[in-house]
Amino acid sequence: ASMSGPASPLAAALEPVLAELMAATGALRCTVRIDHPALGYSANTPCAEVLAPGAASMMGDGSIDHRRARSVRWVEKTRQTLLQEDVFADPEMAPPPALVRQFGTRSQMVAPLIGFDDYVFGWVSAHFAEGPRPITAADVAAIEDARRAVLRVDGLPMGI
Repeated sequence: ASMSGPASPLAAALEPVLAELMAATGALRCTVRIDHPALGYSANTPCAEVLAPGAASMMGDGSIDHRRARSVRWVEKTRQTLLQEDVFADPEMAPPPALVRQFGTRSQMVAPLIGFDDYVFGWVSAHFAEGPRPITAADVAAIEDARRAVLRVDGLPMGI
């Protein structure tokens, strides 16, 4: 797995968590996205990312309003981890086809990062090239472990 992105202490602390998530699930790409204005992070670009060989990085493109995506709005509303075995199965939740072509995500898991004030300040994602792809109990356990591990990292915006 290759590491990329800003060599910030926060990214450096998050990358091993994502590497473990990737090893456990066989994901194409694992990311943490956060809104953290004080450190200059926007959820539109990953704060940290780990890639399988050949996977396209999402680090270079901040032009898409990821928080506004239906998938993330569902996560914000329900406070639950989104499990999409096929990103196209529900047209209401499907990503733009151009995004799928560019980044190759056909199935995914998205877990919320929730602050002390109940604000969803970010999320952890595992993307898969295969889809439809069954999501197993072990996959869900892996992303929940990653979510908890991320929340233990120093420097996250747990409050305003």
